[in-house]
Amino acid sequence: MRTAAAVRTETTQARPTQTEKGFFMLHTRRSLIQGALASLAFGGIGHAVGTGAKELSFLVVGDWGDGQSRTTADAVAKAMGAIGRQNAISFVISTGDNFYESGVESTSDRKWQTNFEDVYDAPSLQVPWYAVLGNHDYGGSTSAQIDYSKKSRRWTMPDRYFAVSKDFGGASAGFFFLDTQRMKGDTLLEIVSHLDAEVQLRWLDRSLGESRAPWKIVVGHHPVFSGGRHGDSEFLGERLKPILERHGVAMYLCGHDHHLEALRSEQVAYFVSGSGSRSRPPHPHAKSLFASAMPGFLLVKLTPNGGTASFFSKDAALLYSQPLKI
Repeated sequence: MRTAAAVRTETTQARPTQTEKGFFMLHTRRSLIQGALASLAFGGIGHAVGTGAKELSFLVVGDWGDGQSRTTADAVAKAMGAIGRQNAISFVISTGDNFYESGVESTSDRKWQTNFEDVYDAPSLQVPWYAVLGNHDYGGSTSAQIDYSKKSRRWTMPDRYFAVSKDFGGASAGFFFLDTQRMKGDTLLEIVSHLDAEVQLRWLDRSLGESRAPWKIVVGHHPVFSGGRHGDSEFLGERLKPILERHGVAMYLCGHDHHLEALRSEQVAYFVSGSGSRSRPPHPHAKSLFASAMPGFLLVKLTPNGGTASFFSKDAALLYSQPLKI
C-alpha cells in the first residue's frame, strides 16, 4: 500500500489508520461585473472555448445522485457534457452525496447504472471521477463506493481520504480529498466520537507540507463556510481552516448545501457546488461573492500562473466567474 506521503504519484491512498421563489440569486456588484467580463472571455454565455495544452480543466459537481430528481440530474449532466467537451476537461470531482437517499448497498447496486452510468454518459465525461463520501452515502455501504473503483474505468475512490497529483504546462496541482462525515458532527457528542478527524487532519497537514505543487486544492463534502441551510461548520472552521491557510491552499471545494456559492476568507477561495440534482435558496453570507439556487456545477481552469472558477447552470449558461491566484 502506498503511503499518503507519496503525493507526487497519480493517486495516493490514505493510511489505513488512519427554491423563497424557485430560483434565487445573490450578486454583489463586483460579481455582476465579473460575470459580464467572463461571458465575453468565454465567447458568450455558455459557450466556452477549448483549453490549450498548458491548462488543466475539470468539473466539480455535488449532491447529484438522485433518482427521484432525474429530470434535473439529466439536465445538469447534459450541460456538464457540453462544457466538458468545450473545455477538454481532464476529470470530474464529486463533492459527495453521490447516491440518495441512502448510498449504495454493493458494487452491483442498480443505482450505479441508473444514477451514474446512464446519466453521465456524455463522451467528455468518460474521464476519471474523483469522489468523496457525503452524509447520505453513509446510509449505505461506503466500502462499496471504494470497491467500485476496481470495477469502473472512471470512478476513483481508493480510500475514504486520499491525494492525487496532476502535472500540466510545467506546473502541478495537488488534490487532497477528505471524508468530512468522519470529521464533522452536528453535535458535540458526534464530533468527539469521530476520532478519525484527528487522523485525517494530521494526514492533511503533513501531506500539504510535503507537497511542492504550486496549486493545492482540498475537497470535502461539508462546507467550512456556506450561506446554505446547513451553514458554516464550527469544527471545520476551527480545525481545518488554519491548515488550509498555513499551507497556502488555493481553494476548498465542497457540497452538502444544495446551491452554488463562491466565498473567500483570508487567501483561500471556498466553493460550494452542491446542486447537481437538488437545489435550495441560499441566504446572504458575509464572506459570499456569489450565490445561486440554480442547479448546476463548477468549471475550474488552471494554468501555471493563474486560473478561473466558473459556475454554470443546468442550461450550460455561465452564471459567475472569478480569477484564481496561486
